[in-house]
Amino acid sequence: MLNFWKSVHPHNEYAPTWNIPFWNSIYPNPAEIDVIRQWLIDNEQNIIDKFKNDQDDDGGTGLGENSLTGQYMSYNLFEITKDVPEFQNLLNWIKDQYALMMQTNSTTIRNLNLFSWANVVRKGQKIDKHGHGGRNYSYLSGNLHLDNYQTKTLYFSPVDENVKMGIDNVKGGLTMFPSYILHSVSEHQEDTKRVSIAFDLFDFTFTPTEDLDKAIEIRYT
Repeated sequence: MLNFWKSVHPHNEYAPTWNIPFWNSIYPNPAEIDVIRQWLIDNEQNIIDKFKNDQDDDGGTGLGENSLTGQYMSYNLFEITKDVPEFQNLLNWIKDQYALMMQTNSTTIRNLNLFSWANVVRKGQKIDKHGHGGRNYSYLSGNLHLDNYQTKTLYFSPVDENVKMGIDNVKGGLTMFPSYILHSVSEHQEDTKRVSIAFDLFDFTFTPTEDLDKAIEIRYT
């Protein structure tokens, strides 16, 4: 479903305004979500060990360079799981959701490069406010949650970070949004691990060349 986060009505012609598109939907096969979640829990440390990033960079999340999130630049989740049917079914669904978002919003369906990683958050941890890119070629990002959590993802106004909107983290819940929107996640207070998938989409013709070896091509034409 396409939703717009709109600013309140301005009282004058110079007051800030915004009208930001968000796409929200829920993956229709919860049993497959369970398989994906367990696979990530079982393979978390293996991914960290194999794809350890030698840069002190966790994407601004505050989870640390030794976290699964900290290896986000070193691998593509849907590439390393290409032999796991549940992951590939999810990838195909995300492709369809992107196309539906574009059709619903009457915007161009573009050929894409997709980058994806996973996050495992433990009790007492949170994800700090961060963004996925505000360059002139930045496009769309997404997150998908693998269980019902008590946390919310908070999205911040691009002109006033004191203004924010929260979206509940629900099982199979997908949110796609412009990459420049800063966002964070409230503290995880449950004993079970909070597992999620994140991804960035770039227009095929406007992707940073240094990252192309990690990209998955998605073509619509």
